[in-house]
Amino acid sequence: MPDHPSNTNAPNGPAPGADLPAPDGAWDRYWAHGFLTSCRNAFSGNYEGTVRALWEAFFADLEADARIIDIGTGNGAIPLIAAAAGLAAGRRFDIHGIDLAAIDPEATVKTDRHLLEQIRFHPRTPAEATGFEPASVDAITGQYAFEYTNTGRVAEELARIAAPGARLMFVLHHSESVVMETSREELVNARIIFDETRLFPRAADLVRIVGAARSPEDRRRLSSDPKAEQRRHALNAAAERVTKAIDSSPHPQLLQMAMHRVSDAYKALGGENGLAEALEILATGETMITANADRLRDLMQAEVTPGRMETICAELQSAGFRLDPPEHLHHDGGPLMGWVLRGSRA
Repeated sequence: MPDHPSNTNAPNGPAPGADLPAPDGAWDRYWAHGFLTSCRNAFSGNYEGTVRALWEAFFADLEADARIIDIGTGNGAIPLIAAAAGLAAGRRFDIHGIDLAAIDPEATVKTDRHLLEQIRFHPRTPAEATGFEPASVDAITGQYAFEYTNTGRVAEELARIAAPGARLMFVLHHSESVVMETSREELVNARIIFDETRLFPRAADLVRIVGAARSPEDRRRLSSDPKAEQRRHALNAAAERVTKAIDSSPHPQLLQMAMHRVSDAYKALGGENGLAEALEILATGETMITANADRLRDLMQAEVTPGRMETICAELQSAGFRLDPPEHLHHDGGPLMGWVLRGSRA
C-alpha cells in the first residue's frame, strides 16, 4: 500500500466547551495512554455485553481472509474484537485500523498482545484518503468514528475502496446518549479544574516553596512565611471546591484524577527526587486532563441528532451504499449508547 497522506479530519460547527484550551494533538496524547475506548468514563464494560455481541455477530458473517478496515480506530478496540471473533471461528481476517491521530497500539496497549499481532495499524491516515486500492475492502467498521469526519467525502472514499457487496456497520454518537450526557458533565468539571480553581498551577506554586525548604529549620520557617501561607490557603480553597464538586457530580472521574495527582505530588516531595518528581507528576496530570477535555470538545461536535442521521444516510446512499434503517443501541438493555447503522456496497 502507498504511504498515507496527512489531512484534517475535523467535524464542523461550534461545540460546548469551546472556551477550554485549544486542542493540539489531543487525540495523540489521549491514545498514548493506552485507552481502548474514547468514552471510558461513560459506563463500565462499554465494549462488552450487547456491544461486543453486536460486533461479534457482524464479524461472524465474514469469510476467511476478508479484508476489514476500521476507521477512527484509536487503539484498536473494534479490530481486537474482529481478531478474537476470527480466532474463535478458526478464521484469520486481514484487519486494518486507520486513524488521523499518531496511534501506536503495539507500544501502548498492554493486553491482548496475541490479537494485536493480527492487526495492521495506519496512523496519521485520514478517512477521506485511506490509500487502499479500489474495491479491495470486504467490511468497513467504526465505533464513534464516522461522525467525527467530513461524512460526505468519507462516504465517497469508502464507496471507492469497498468491494461489491462489502458490508458496513457504524456505531455513532446519539445526541441523547449516556456518552453525551457524561461528556457534558465532564466538560463542566474540566472548567472547574482549569478556569475556576486553577488547581494545578496553585499546587505547583506551593510545591516549589515546600520543595525548596530542605532543612528542618527551613520547614519550620514556612509556617510564618506570608508567601507560603498565601499559597497554602489558595490551594486549600481550590481543593475544597474540587472536593465539593466530586461529591455532587454524577461523573467525577476528571476531578478525582486531578486530586490524586496533587496528592501524589506532595507525597513525592519526601522521596529521593523530591521537587523535580513532584512537579513532573503535576505536569503529567495537567497534560492528561487537558487532553481529555480537548477530546470531549471534539466528542460534543460529533453528536448525531435525528436530522444529522438523515443527512449521513443520504450521503452514504448517494455514494452507493444500501442501508438498513438506523437503530438505537442500548447497553445491556439499559442506557442509550448511540445509533447503529448497517449497510452494504451496491
